[in-house]
Amino acid sequence: MESRVQTHRFRHHTGYKIATYFDVESGAEFLGPREFLEYLSESEGSGQATLNAVINDLQLFLRYLCACSDLQVQSGLKLSGSGLFLNRVLFMYPSFLAEGHRSPSPFVSAVAHHLGFEGLARSSTGRYLSTVNSFLKFNDKEWISQQAINERFEVDTFVSEEHLIEQLGNMRSLKKSEKAALLRKSMLAGCISGGPKKITRPHLSMPKRFGKSQDPDYRFYEKCFPIDKILELIKNASSYRDICLFSLMAGTGIRTSEAMQLRFDDLLIEEELVKILPYADRIQVYDDLTDRQITELAFKGRTTKYVLFLSPFKEIFFEYLLNYLSEERDRFNPSHEFVFVTMANNAQGLTWFDKDSTSHNRTFKEAQRRIGIKEKDLYSLHSLRHFYGTWLRNYQPNGEGGFGFPLGVVKKHMGHKFESTTEGYSLPDTHVTMRKIQQVQAYVTAQGWDLTSIKRIADQ
Repeated sequence: MESRVQTHRFRHHTGYKIATYFDVESGAEFLGPREFLEYLSESEGSGQATLNAVINDLQLFLRYLCACSDLQVQSGLKLSGSGLFLNRVLFMYPSFLAEGHRSPSPFVSAVAHHLGFEGLARSSTGRYLSTVNSFLKFNDKEWISQQAINERFEVDTFVSEEHLIEQLGNMRSLKKSEKAALLRKSMLAGCISGGPKKITRPHLSMPKRFGKSQDPDYRFYEKCFPIDKILELIKNASSYRDICLFSLMAGTGIRTSEAMQLRFDDLLIEEELVKILPYADRIQVYDDLTDRQITELAFKGRTTKYVLFLSPFKEIFFEYLLNYLSEERDRFNPSHEFVFVTMANNAQGLTWFDKDSTSHNRTFKEAQRRIGIKEKDLYSLHSLRHFYGTWLRNYQPNGEGGFGFPLGVVKKHMGHKFESTTEGYSLPDTHVTMRKIQQVQAYVTAQGWDLTSIKRIADQ
């Protein structure tokens, strides 16, 4: 089914690319999402990657609302049970996300079939729900709510389904398509304002049948580039540039944007140190960029300017850096001071930070293919940041006879604002513990010990 939601992306005055959405049939803009994205783009800690994810999340939510209105009006499909129509539609959204056309709700299943939507991976549903919950909470702002009531509220969706059908039935002069358009508009207005009676919208969460994941953080470990393949990956890089980039990101855990925006002033080659400095602290050094390029710069911030560069990645980076500069970068005679440049035939020597993620990840994925990683299992450059967090938290010798550093230390060196974010990059303790238990059990088996022997040793 062709989407009724058209997404129009544009550049906000903050420099970030955001979006607004239009009803394909009427051409009218959906009220609310654009204001929400503008708010996020002006908020601290919202980078372009975050905004891109929110844009996609909101688009799916709008498509869901539109499909619900179409099926209600044009196909006569009914919800089961009782309660306020819009609240029930919202409550069913988690099932739509997680189960798609396999949802036990006939209404949700029909909506998913209507959209050709099969459901998301379990690890993704939380983010989509978080976006919608944030959107609903944001829209409690009075100026948006009142505008929604004044301009867009034409069908009261905070009524029973029977009352809703009665409202639509009384609009005898309108075609079904026109009624569906009114309902689409009114449903979103209800999400924004809570209707004329300011009814509180529900907080969306997964149905009880899903329960809680036994190990909710394991999905982060799966995003970590495999520890046993990291050096092999670097050896199979196709250029000195990529050797430097891969070793830099794996050894420091810096963000892809921070690596791409690295300037020569940030490298202390003799001391083998790397600095990450924000745009605001040195605006004058970016005179080598156009206005458009300046808007592409992204800095999420960190509390320390010097990064902790782990071995052997530090040695690899500084060993091959001069090779990269003399044999690759300098051949293009670039007119800027950014360390990493594009090497594509049609853009040799240009800045790389302002290219898209496909460009950034292309040679990284090619190197993975050369070491036998299957197409469906390929990682993005961001997996090197996960690798760094996992290694520093759990495996890096800490100088005290053990391994791994406290969460607060890892948080500082990864440039995180909250420890809860750092936890996602750290290998869950259960996996470290299980590995130790397995090693001990293998030793016990090899020794031929029985339970009595183990107890006797433990009691000594």
